[in-house]
Amino acid sequence: MNNPLECILHKVDPQFAASQGFRYRLSVLLDADGFSFLVTHANTQKILSISVYKLGLVSGQSVEAVGWPTKNDGYFDLLKNIDVVNQHFQRIDIAISSHKITVAPFVFLKHGHETDLMNAAHQKNEEEEILTEAVSMDGSAVASLIPEYIKRNCETIFPGANLHCEAAVLAKGLLQKHQTSNLRQVFINLHHRYFDLVVVQGPNLIYLNAFKYIEPSDVLYFVVFVLEQLGMTPTEETVTLMGGFSESTPILAHLKLYCASLVYIEKPTELEYGEVLAGITFHKYFTLLNLPICEL
Repeated sequence: MNNPLECILHKVDPQFAASQGFRYRLSVLLDADGFSFLVTHANTQKILSISVYKLGLVSGQSVEAVGWPTKNDGYFDLLKNIDVVNQHFQRIDIAISSHKITVAPFVFLKHGHETDLMNAAHQKNEEEEILTEAVSMDGSAVASLIPEYIKRNCETIFPGANLHCEAAVLAKGLLQKHQTSNLRQVFINLHHRYFDLVVVQGPNLIYLNAFKYIEPSDVLYFVVFVLEQLGMTPTEETVTLMGGFSESTPILAHLKLYCASLVYIEKPTELEYGEVLAGITFHKYFTLLNLPICEL
């Protein structure tokens, strides 16, 4: 593996003390193009550190590649060298991203039908396994496909950690943030070469899916198609954005053509933010920030 590892964000609060890990929670977000870490105080919910790392392309990998490599290419060897990984914490939560997701009533997944449900959306191969997680109290759940080596490495490096579907954490964070609103609200979480599209109304998850894209116009196409299928009028909708994208991406220009307005997601209010975090564009890390506060 010859891809460089770049630290694009590293902030540590003066109150952070590595020896006090028994008082802290570690939240980890694993994406195919990098990983992120968030340390919070278990009682006060204060953010004590946040770090984000991005990977370059693997030799021979196409810039249009989407998702995880079929086999472990050294990703976890790089992760193990990060200082925070080798510290001890009261609790560890790990969210694993995947563009291969489906949503279904949790009772279907609980009764062993997850493979049939997943195969209807994404064909599962022998090197993949299904990760499931409840999203809301009404019984909806997310199932995602991840390579088997991811779970195996997580269990080795972070024994006893809780594994989560990244899309489920995203949905729970949005439902929690907007549970008192009766309006249908549209959210886009942008990843490298795919995006999550979420529609919520109060405490109800109306829609959740992930779409691959090549051209910026592909994002607009899927958004307009889905909203029209839901009986919504895209030109009347405010779309809330989050994810690791550049404000100069052409995707935003395309969305502005057909959507009433674009806004960025606000940071979760349940966390405490110290002065050291001033200036961070928190909409880039919405899912990571929701890991320590979204529990059913």
